Amino acid sequence: MATLTIGEKEYEARTDFKFEKVANEKYNEEDSQGNKQGGLINIYSKLLEFDILFLSAFWDCALSHLKSEKPSLESIENAILKHIEENGDADQLFKDAFRKLDNSGFFKQKVKKYWKNLNLMSDFGETENEKKAILEMIEEAKENRKFLTEQTTRQS
Repeated sequence: MATLTIGEKEYEARTDFKFEKVANEKYNEEDSQGNKQGGLINIYSKLLEFDILFLSAFWDCALSHLKSEKPSLESIENAILKHIEENGDADQLFKDAFRKLDNSGFFKQKVKKYWKNLNLMSDFGETENEKKAILEMIEEAKENRKFLTEQTTRQS
């Protein structure tokens, strides 16, 4: 379960319509070819790369259902920082957030399509070096996914 303690309150992440709407409004960035892949996939792939800014983006979207009671982005970032200071890293936060998206029934087809498209990339690359770099990137993504989906318990 993906939870984040902000102040004295523990919040549970929710992945639904509001998540996707906010993700598309705030985190739908262009890729290197100038295409927008969608906020959800952008957050998903950045979590896969352990991008700490997108850990806060995840929580910004995952708490969007709270409307007026929603913690600010600054509060979210402070909570992540506090977690890191207390635990030495953000590994468990990344795992919880990534698993929430990876296992989401709401986003199941988009996540499945992401991995299908990533695997199709193995056919790209004009030179042997380009093909090798693409295969290494795909393998790294798979290894990161394996790490992020490992079943470990949160240490308090």
